[in-house]
Amino acid sequence: MHISTSLLPQPNLNATDTDIAIVIDILRASSVITTSLANGANQVITTSQVDEARALACELPQKPLLCGERGCVVIEGFDLGNSPADYRAEVVTRQDLVLTTTNGTQAIEVASAAKEVWIGSFLNLSVIVRSVPCNARIAFICAGTDGSITMEDVLFAGAAVTQLEKRYSAQVDDGSRIAKQLWQSWFGPDRLPNPKELAEKLNESRGGRNLIRLGYEADIQWCAKIDSAPIVPVRMQKSPTSFRCKMPDNRLEM
Repeated sequence: MHISTSLLPQPNLNATDTDIAIVIDILRASSVITTSLANGANQVITTSQVDEARALACELPQKPLLCGERGCVVIEGFDLGNSPADYRAEVVTRQDLVLTTTNGTQAIEVASAAKEVWIGSFLNLSVIVRSVPCNARIAFICAGTDGSITMEDVLFAGAAVTQLEKRYSAQVDDGSRIAKQLWQSWFGPDRLPNPKELAEKLNESRGGRNLIRLGYEADIQWCAKIDSAPIVPVRMQKSPTSFRCKMPDNRLEM
């Protein structure tokens, strides 16, 4: 296994060197995608542009839920914003969702050259680790915030690298070592924190401070619920990009 970690999205991702790109936007896009699919959404279609999201919503045969944010705030005229608690089963079951966000959906586009694209969050950390094939070339893609590195995304990468190195013999790059060092400096190599512990650290990050300032502190607590949504969102369609709860090659059926 080879593991690389981009602390920010790198547009030169080499498809021939990447079997699985795992996109990370802990606060909050990857947590929203994971929550919605775990709660029964049919698919989540992602795009980086607001106008394209609206256009896609008009093209689908069944009217989807139009979802997303800019600057952490729900986009005018959209059905839902970027708070994972809003994606309840009674809202999203059997629904198609079209999602655009400030950072996460842009990172998904950067990762699009990879053979497979998965979504990683603390909600599905352990199932991500269990689902990765032992000989895969993995690239963790941290979304960051407005072009700056964010601690919460790097923390997830560090947690995943720590767990993967326990399971497999792995070659890791410097980005992965940096992420692993951050994670282990707070939580050690041998345990997962409880949600309260993790939320306290996420509160300190740039993304966490932004959400607290805007009154979304409850979202941080939701995003810290480790292993509460044990599914893996996998790209099933590249254009437009669509994620579903299904693993290729029947490695893991959701």
